Amino acid sequence: MTDDLKARVREATTPTDTPAPADAEPLSDLATQDPTLKWLERRRTYIAHALPKHVDEGHFIEAALTSMAKLRNCHTDTIYTALMACARFGLAPDGVRAAIVPFGKIATFVPMYQGLIDVMHRSGKVASIRVDFIRELDVWDYTPTAPSPGDFFHKPRVELPKDERGDVILAYAYAWMSGGGRSQVILLNRQDAIEIRDLYSKAYARHESKGTRDSAWHTHFDQQWGKSCVRRLAKLVPTSPEVIDLLRADTDADEGRPTVIRAVPVDTQDGDTDGEPGRDDAESGEQS
Repeated sequence: MTDDLKARVREATTPTDTPAPADAEPLSDLATQDPTLKWLERRRTYIAHALPKHVDEGHFIEAALTSMAKLRNCHTDTIYTALMACARFGLAPDGVRAAIVPFGKIATFVPMYQGLIDVMHRSGKVASIRVDFIRELDVWDYTPTAPSPGDFFHKPRVELPKDERGDVILAYAYAWMSGGGRSQVILLNRQDAIEIRDLYSKAYARHESKGTRDSAWHTHFDQQWGKSCVRRLAKLVPTSPEVIDLLRADTDADEGRPTVIRAVPVDTQDGDTDGEPGRDDAESGEQS
């Protein structure tokens, strides 16, 4: 692990030493002409300092501004903490790599599966990751006893309109390692995804019990299905402390806890499954 990466991991896995200013009232109560812009501008230096070098500050701030509209009733200290988590993981809150989701008055950092893929790439041990869906009329085959990479084949019927290819029947994910090998293929059918949702997603259960039915599992089922594949894959490939901590942050978000960036040993190299949280966390972080 390079010194630069160690420094970023140390920052990402240590609680912020730059506390949010004391204005913890809801953002909508700040008495300025443009409270969103003013509030964010006062913290821009702190956020920019936390960003890894590869992340464009302008894009990050633009994404942060866009996300503010739905956070106006959240306490600003929780918004600040969530933004700092986004910054230190290098994931813009753009709804593609990460999002900041309101749980009542608590703003919560939620990594998306593209964000998890980005952080897995940064470990230097994963060359590429493939996540896709198989539809009824696609050509595919999976023979787990065959040697890799001949054990799996998928040819989408791209000549057909998507609605003519049939329903999605499987989601899958696999990784090519930097050394050239390919990981195990993670395959989940629709029933697998439903069982993961029902058994592990506390966000889904909360919204079901309240009758709101607007968790991510309600509104973006296929995305959560694919994310479950990526979470399982992350436990099977060589990874980094950043990936482990991101999975834990994902679980915190699903369980409705405020963003907490936990301590992870910087010297951890491979982050095997023994370093993961106690229960099968690959299934848990399916956010609302």
